[in-house]
Amino acid sequence: MNRSSSWLRAFAIVLCGTVFLLVVVYFALGRDAAEKIGTALFMPSGLVWLLLIALCIQLWPLRRSDRPVGGWTSLLCLAAYSLGGSGYMSEYMASALEAPYVQMNPLAEPAVDIVVVLGGGGSQGANGRLQGNGSGDRLILAAQLYHKDPATKFLVTGQRIESMNSSGVDPADTSLDILTRLGVPESSIERIGGKNTFEEMQNLGARFNDSSLRIGLLTSAWHLPRATRLAARNGLTTVPLPADFRSSPPGQTPTIGQRIEALIPNGAAFGSTWSFAKEYVGMMIGR
Repeated sequence: MNRSSSWLRAFAIVLCGTVFLLVVVYFALGRDAAEKIGTALFMPSGLVWLLLIALCIQLWPLRRSDRPVGGWTSLLCLAAYSLGGSGYMSEYMASALEAPYVQMNPLAEPAVDIVVVLGGGGSQGANGRLQGNGSGDRLILAAQLYHKDPATKFLVTGQRIESMNSSGVDPADTSLDILTRLGVPESSIERIGGKNTFEEMQNLGARFNDSSLRIGLLTSAWHLPRATRLAARNGLTTVPLPADFRSSPPGQTPTIGQRIEALIPNGAAFGSTWSFAKEYVGMMIGR
């Protein structure tokens, strides 16, 4: 059998297995679940996954030949891709990072003198408007803290890296703009620079090292472990104010449909895994 026919056979096996899975889901969980899982399978990330499975089926017999590299390499690629895009992996990493803050309700914490809102919660839209992004809950929580206690002062951080950001707008400016539109007066907000969390904490440490102020550190819950470590290294004692949780609520058991969908690599899981891996790498190298 030539290579093209063996590839077509492998792909046919995968396609038949996919159809069989969707039929089972349709009769077991209903049409809506089947449509959702089918969509995930035939999105670009899911389709690449199916093609990798077919490639493994085609090359796996070579592991016992005089050319075993192809079979093992395809399997390793499939495993790496499956883990990187798995909802299970991103959920596990999020839970590990966020565990210290799950029981915290920032709106129930005692008042702080100043809230440091780390940049990254907003971006510039195609129409030029500054808008909240996937981490925009940082800014929503900041506005809620202000409306709970209008005496609260805010310090927004972030300076763009010009070679990596063509918008011309610093993250601190974006946070300032969005917070004012959420009802926080500009007189209660101050900006401070820093191209990354390491620089931001250096700047904050230089400013508040000898201060007796009670300082709240507001950022995504999965970013707080690294941010608080860097703050402590720069002589700051902060009150963690977690926002933007990515892990599921404790005790929430996923449905069978959710479990199946979580096995299929998807863009959201890849993005989350990338963000969480960056946190671990940053903590490993002290940045």
